[in-house]
Amino acid sequence: MPAADQVIPALDAFLDGDVNVTSLDAWCTEKITVQLGGLTIEVLASTSMATTYVRRLFTPPSDLWNVIRPDAAATGGTATMRCLALPRARVAALAERVRSRGTEPPRHVLMHVSAPATWHQMPGGPVLLTDPDAGIAPQLIVRHPGGFTVITCDDTDATMNAARHLREIGYRLAEDDGWVCLHASAATMDGRGILVVGNSGAGKSTLALAFAATATGAFLSNDRTMITATPGAAPRAVAMPGPIRLNGGTLQALGYASAEQWDLTRPQPTMDTDWQSFRGANKLHILPSEWHERTGTPLVTTATVDLIVFPKVIQDSDDLHLQTTHPEPARELLSAQCMSPGDNIYVSDWLDIRTRSADDLASNGARVLDALADRPTVSLRFGTRTPYAAVTKTVRAAFTSPASRL
Repeated sequence: MPAADQVIPALDAFLDGDVNVTSLDAWCTEKITVQLGGLTIEVLASTSMATTYVRRLFTPPSDLWNVIRPDAAATGGTATMRCLALPRARVAALAERVRSRGTEPPRHVLMHVSAPATWHQMPGGPVLLTDPDAGIAPQLIVRHPGGFTVITCDDTDATMNAARHLREIGYRLAEDDGWVCLHASAATMDGRGILVVGNSGAGKSTLALAFAATATGAFLSNDRTMITATPGAAPRAVAMPGPIRLNGGTLQALGYASAEQWDLTRPQPTMDTDWQSFRGANKLHILPSEWHERTGTPLVTTATVDLIVFPKVIQDSDDLHLQTTHPEPARELLSAQCMSPGDNIYVSDWLDIRTRSADDLASNGARVLDALADRPTVSLRFGTRTPYAAVTKTVRAAFTSPASRL
């Protein structure tokens, strides 16, 4: 942890353009290297919490997000991200200084749907500040030749910001490379990939975890899944790194009475919240690597899309019904959940990473959606009281007879 009284003068001089960014390296003693598609980024941090979360978030590694050995040869371009964690009051004071001294009109962006922020031009480079009225911890991101410098508060959640920003960079680089993001979870069963697509609350996470919990299952992704399609081959899925978010009802239905003893990166919801119900707004946040460690569920890094499921969970019911969805309505349902180029949570390319135009990205998205709509596709209605064994058995049957009503 840097001594604030010592690092603040160095940060002031850096923001004013008086010293090079390498003057901050004395406070960045923790190191980790990540590969984001064709870009290698060396992460230098003032606290091990930042690098530890990067490692946990990007486990298991994939083609798009990968922590690499320090001695591994870099491929493609290279950059550096420096991350300093300081007391909240110090970060807020730095932010106010930037607001008062910016040399050009500010530019407003959304880091995600609930995180408005503003770019200000300083002599040391453009600086992004989180909105002081947004209800989130103050943060500065400086963009400069060769990379970024991230200045966050020194609480546990804020130190995870470096990993989130790395994910953002990887997300936009992947879109440039032809990947499309869907609002979907994914798992494998019997070695075949199942993409679960739908609105929030439809049962995506529940189904993916249920498929992964079978004797032949494995977990791939939660909530956001990256898809690529090559002519003549089945579309392929890779996870966007992020926590599994589930409530107590789902946890118990999967056979886990409680998570109270689980030591997780993110704090657990308190017992006086609604997280124990199936519809609770508060949820447990557990990384896939942590889910594997606590439950033994296998993880996979990629899978072909062999079946697409559109779920609908019915509260307080033991309903179970599966029906084929034909290509045209399937295409419409997939389009409604396509997050490239416009994501409803990670709203925009706020770091200006992408080089392809929005029209080009939309055209590529349409091509990938066409490929997905040609895959076997079913609609599944199931109740919160329906045994998961019955659900997975019904979906497994769809692999062998996807064109029939079950």
